[in-house]
Amino acid sequence: MTNTTNKSAAAHNLVGKELSDGWLVVEKKTKKDTDTGSFFSVCYIAERGSDKCFVKAFDFSRFANDGDDLIESLAKMTSAYKYERDLSLLCKSHHTSKVALAIGSGQINGPTIEDTVPYLIFDLADGDIRHKISFSEDLDFVYKFHSLHDIAVAISQLHNAGVSHQDIKPSNVLDFSGDYKLGDIGRSLTQEMRGPHSSLAFSGDRHYCPPEIMYGYYEKDWKKRNYATDCYLFGNLVVFYFSGLNMSALLNNYLINDAHWRKGITYEEAKPYLIAAFDNAVEEFKQNIADDEFASELSNIVRQLCYPIPDQRGYPKNVAQKYADNYSMHPYATKFDVLEQKARLKFKKKWQ
Repeated sequence: MTNTTNKSAAAHNLVGKELSDGWLVVEKKTKKDTDTGSFFSVCYIAERGSDKCFVKAFDFSRFANDGDDLIESLAKMTSAYKYERDLSLLCKSHHTSKVALAIGSGQINGPTIEDTVPYLIFDLADGDIRHKISFSEDLDFVYKFHSLHDIAVAISQLHNAGVSHQDIKPSNVLDFSGDYKLGDIGRSLTQEMRGPHSSLAFSGDRHYCPPEIMYGYYEKDWKKRNYATDCYLFGNLVVFYFSGLNMSALLNNYLINDAHWRKGITYEEAKPYLIAAFDNAVEEFKQNIADDEFASELSNIVRQLCYPIPDQRGYPKNVAQKYADNYSMHPYATKFDVLEQKARLKFKKKWQ
């Protein structure tokens, strides 16, 4: 499928249109190279009085221009829209307060199918974490620990709702005036409903993919497979916050060439090489952190979250107990809350 864009299509011309509940579309968002998300969506800002919201419009014309089977293409797009809408409702019913969900939906009708524009409405964030984060030696540990606490809570809330996010990465950490939420559930998986990515072993961005997936390892247990993935992705996020890199990239840097998944080596054969590369990657990450106490704490957290063997990944006490939930985010939410308070005290003393 090609990524042909028809700028004259209805989805690209919503400025001035009124949506449901009195929202007026006032601005089209220009997509940047660093932006992520579905290639068939167009984004806008809408206003209602003094309030603003984010609008994701679905562009049916993309499929009409791509030359693929029209019925098949429309079914895929309709499935993506319906899944994100319905999954938002499912998550809301489980009180997932730290997840950015659709707060409204609707469609603008046109004379033809490709002129019809379904849309989802979201609360408007200040931006994602990349607009705020810094990697200088004078790290602002306070807001980073606060943000990581919020995202650990978000993942925990999703897991309690039976949902695996699958796409935890910097561009999906949204800043709402210092309150952080996990966004873009369109690639999330749940056993509660069938979605466009339900048959995939991993539905997120492959730049952040856990190593076992790259070697074709497939855990049959749905929760173990998918919650282990979220656990790894959260560790990846921690690495990014303090180094600007991610564990998948660091692992690749230290993995010997003959043990790379492209060489056809099995996951079992690769394990000792992955562990050796992981040890080096964690040490490099640790060296990026100027504060010795926080460097030790964070490297231990990353070691737990990103361990390349999924059965041994997660909170140590839970890993040791055969029937416990290895991948529970509760201990990490607590840990980052404590670290935030420590950071506040440190910086208070520093400026006294």
